[in-house]
Amino acid sequence: MEASFRCFNHLIPVTHRMLSMNFTAILLALACFMLETCWSELHSPLAKDYCIIGAGPSGVQMAYFLQKKNRDYIVLERGNVTGNFFLKYPRHNKLISINKRHTGKTNKEFNLRHDWNSLISDDESLLFKHYSKEFFPHKKHYLRYLDDYKKKLNLNVQFNTDIRNVHRDNKTGSVTTMQDQNDNHYNCRTLIVATGISKPSVPSFGGSENTIGYEEMSMDPEDYEGKSVLILGRGNSAFETAQHIYGHTSLVHMVARSRVRLSWATHYVGDLRGVNNELLDTYQLKSLDAVLEAPVGEVKIAKDPNTNKYRVLFPEMEDDSMADSELDNFAMREDYDVVIRCLGWEFDDSLFSK
Repeated sequence: MEASFRCFNHLIPVTHRMLSMNFTAILLALACFMLETCWSELHSPLAKDYCIIGAGPSGVQMAYFLQKKNRDYIVLERGNVTGNFFLKYPRHNKLISINKRHTGKTNKEFNLRHDWNSLISDDESLLFKHYSKEFFPHKKHYLRYLDDYKKKLNLNVQFNTDIRNVHRDNKTGSVTTMQDQNDNHYNCRTLIVATGISKPSVPSFGGSENTIGYEEMSMDPEDYEGKSVLILGRGNSAFETAQHIYGHTSLVHMVARSRVRLSWATHYVGDLRGVNNELLDTYQLKSLDAVLEAPVGEVKIAKDPNTNKYRVLFPEMEDDSMADSELDNFAMREDYDVVIRCLGWEFDDSLFSK
């Protein structure tokens, strides 16, 4: 025996006869080295069968099921808490998900059907009814609930990991690769994106830079004292905003491209909920507030440099096709002190390479 080499932690002897056989041993050693290197890369601590991006409700719920089946997984979360979205949203703190604590029934499945907040687990203490008695709870209770869900179930969540450049490995085709803000690389065979629809929608239109987004508006009602406010949008975030400030304003006008869709009429929980629709009351009772229909994408928000107020301009106003009598009766003829954009949410696809 002249020498030996190691392959997957096994010593393999090399003889004169092997060395004379057309470099068989050398090729074998090279092949073994390449296989071992690839195996090491694919099965490093940063390689998992399942990678879940986002540790919100859907992310930790999926983690629970994977852990229950002893799957090899990791949850990668950009923030430093579970449910990072709820640190900021909803801006006015009140959830619109019903906390139905009592149904008069003892059937667990029936009760869970009417529980809008609890996640599924085998731990009876992880029911949201133990965290708040409010019918429409404060978001802080849900943050505490999600944190307990992660800790009590010992879920594998890695915080402060901002994933980007997600793409399929061109060599294998079956492995998804990605990296984080520190240039750490991750490989997984199955990628689950659980980030939700969490990016504010900011459409481009004339004067959009003169608006304030729902995500950045002041939360102090005193900042709207005696002011006229225009809200772009007509969903729950728009009405939630109006409800928060309308007791301090001179008026609140709300404009969107379509009519208000009430959840009690459509039976869709994402449409306007009764908990947020107080502005409809003041509108119907002729208290200066208004809900108007107009295509937001066609308007222009112009700032008057003399008054620092904002005027809404429609195409027919700019080309003088609107008669004076129409303009005089136009609800939006006066300038506004503040214009707030509440135009919904969209999926953030920036984490993908293309």
